[in-house]
Amino acid sequence: MATQTPKPVTHIYKEINKGKYRSVKHFELAEVLNGTSLLSELINISKNRNCAMSMPDFWLKIRQGEKWSNCITGLFKTGMKDFYKGDHNKKQNLIIFKFSDTDTLTVYYFKNYFTNDLSNVLPYIN
Repeated sequence: MATQTPKPVTHIYKEINKGKYRSVKHFELAEVLNGTSLLSELINISKNRNCAMSMPDFWLKIRQGEKWSNCITGLFKTGMKDFYKGDHNKKQNLIIFKFSDTDTLTVYYFKNYFTNDLSNVLPYIN
């Protein structure tokens, strides 16, 4: 029996400290749709510095108290322009990131659902 794709919790972030850092962008949570936030109010997206064998394009960190966490997940290209995917809790949760030209980052968090076949989640992210 196939697992039905759940609706994602959608997080909309706005970039803060724009242009302050060359390889890191900070985002602040502006809105959450379809549930409560599963990430932190502030997130940090940094360019990969070739420190891991998996070679993601970016790394995600969340804010825990006054400090940034260790990397939560690597972000990998999906084949769709400006869309990247990652996972949380060892492939328990799928996270899709959509970067835009307007300093907005939309994060689709599929709780308790992970797949490498993104065709099942396309109706929720397009």
